[in-house]
Amino acid sequence: MTYFKSYQGKVEGKNINSRTLLATDYLNHFNEIHMLMDMLPTMPDCLEDICQWTPKSYQEHFRDSVFTDKNLAIEAYAHSPAEYRESFEQTVSQMDNLLLQTIARIKSEVDRHDMAAAQRIIDDYSPRMIALIEACGAIINGEKHVAHQDSIDHYFDSNDDKLDGEDLAQSDIDDLFG
Repeated sequence: MTYFKSYQGKVEGKNINSRTLLATDYLNHFNEIHMLMDMLPTMPDCLEDICQWTPKSYQEHFRDSVFTDKNLAIEAYAHSPAEYRESFEQTVSQMDNLLLQTIARIKSEVDRHDMAAAQRIIDDYSPRMIALIEACGAIINGEKHVAHQDSIDHYFDSNDDKLDGEDLAQSDIDDLFG
């Protein structure tokens, strides 16, 4: 607990949350690829950049970044309370998996010159990724009960063919962010 209090003082006034000791700058790793995915149907040359994306741990992201307090962000991460860090790591894992699966599926369709199929994959991927990025941001900013795990699992149920808005009740959306 002493280290936690010490790091709370060190991150004061920095772009690192003093309650969680996490920084939202990490989300740039996902926001950038998400933006490229959305651009792909109109800019197919983005595929090369998309295929080069790989998961990066929080520490790797900051080691490679130009974030002003990157060393502090890396150090503070080790002292982030488990109630935040564990949820954060689970959500990051879900984002990594969603991206890797989606990239493989999109590449296959683009290689077959089926941009309509690639667009359908992106249409399915996009709301799921947005929900995960928002959930991760909420965790970083100290919201303990971002969503019930059952709601998230249901939302990402692989048995659903496609999310088209018709599949989601308002209560399901509220559960994701409530």
